[in-house]
Amino acid sequence: MTTFHIRPSDLLLDRVLNPTRDADIGSATPALIIEACGIIPDFFAAACCSTSEPLTLGIIAAAMDAEYQFGGFCYPFGGSITPAGVYQSSHDDDPDMPPLACFTFEGFECFVYHYGITAIRDRATGETKIARFD
Repeated sequence: MTTFHIRPSDLLLDRVLNPTRDADIGSATPALIIEACGIIPDFFAAACCSTSEPLTLGIIAAAMDAEYQFGGFCYPFGGSITPAGVYQSSHDDDPDMPPLACFTFEGFECFVYHYGITAIRDRATGETKIARFD
């Protein structure tokens, strides 16, 4: 008998695995990439559905922090996210990091990287928040 595990993020979010087509990530199976993202996509899905108010990046960040309960965007990371979603650290000696996956809900994106680094971005304004959810 086959068992299917369906998570809220599977139903609520659009998902692109390895959106930058990175060769190292490309060698991983979709199941491994999804596993590496952990429950971060579910935090994002819950945050996007947490209010009847119009969504803003601040509302999503606060709701993700509330879901996580151990920090998150209240302890922001430095750096930036390129238009393609690549994380560029504020430390010169850190290499650029391609996203494992990009999850979207309406006009908002959630990029998940190695080490639990997570970025959310408002597509309309370009506003971005970066943190770690480990």
